[in-house]
Amino acid sequence: MDSDLSSSMMLFRILPAATAVVSVLVTLTLFGPMVLYVLARWRAHRAPVPDPHLGLKFALHWFATSAFHLALAGGTLLVFTVIGPGPSSAKGDAFRAAFAMLVPAGIVLGVHLMLLKRTNDFEVPGVRRLFLGYNMVVTGLVGFIALVMGFQLLFAKGSTHGMGHMAGAAILVYGGAWAALGFSFGNLVLADASRFGAYPEVVPPGPAQQPPPPAAAAGGGAGLPPLGGGAYPPIDR
Repeated sequence: MDSDLSSSMMLFRILPAATAVVSVLVTLTLFGPMVLYVLARWRAHRAPVPDPHLGLKFALHWFATSAFHLALAGGTLLVFTVIGPGPSSAKGDAFRAAFAMLVPAGIVLGVHLMLLKRTNDFEVPGVRRLFLGYNMVVTGLVGFIALVMGFQLLFAKGSTHGMGHMAGAAILVYGGAWAALGFSFGNLVLADASRFGAYPEVVPPGPAQQPPPPAAAAGGGAGLPPLGGGAYPPIDR
């Protein structure tokens, strides 16, 4: 009876925070990429060579992004369940909820990343760069909010009723993902400039081409020699 009561109280405490985080992530992952699609289409219109895989890559990255953020939410719940207060016997429902998010997220993310390898995503990385930067911003925003909340709860007076453990789990999961995405995005953007010449969407300016000099008339040809120069004597009238 006590274990069931403790489990219910723990789920009651984490439900508002989890609902708020999931609502924000759903809004960002559903409506944010619409702006990215407009930007990707505008960049493709300006590119000298059209990208035939643009729409396919965008759809695959969209679903992969949604699965990625679902995996982060499930990972946060899993870490909180491990480090959170309460007996282990009272955490069964939280473990099941965490794995119910992690398993489908891992399946969808793995399948879509595998399908992206069959496109020109690495040769023409415009869409990948957009989504990688967007994921870094969204993940960093959630991680930063979790960091602020963690310090607020750390210096709070009295018991936080498990919310400090939730903030710590979010800092661990989203902070680690923030660092990993920032490292990947930095490597992609700050890559060697010599690689950019291979991308159809980035055409480096080449050196100015000088027109070839006019070919000199061959000896014995039909052309007349110049008059009054220095190579031939002047013509006497």
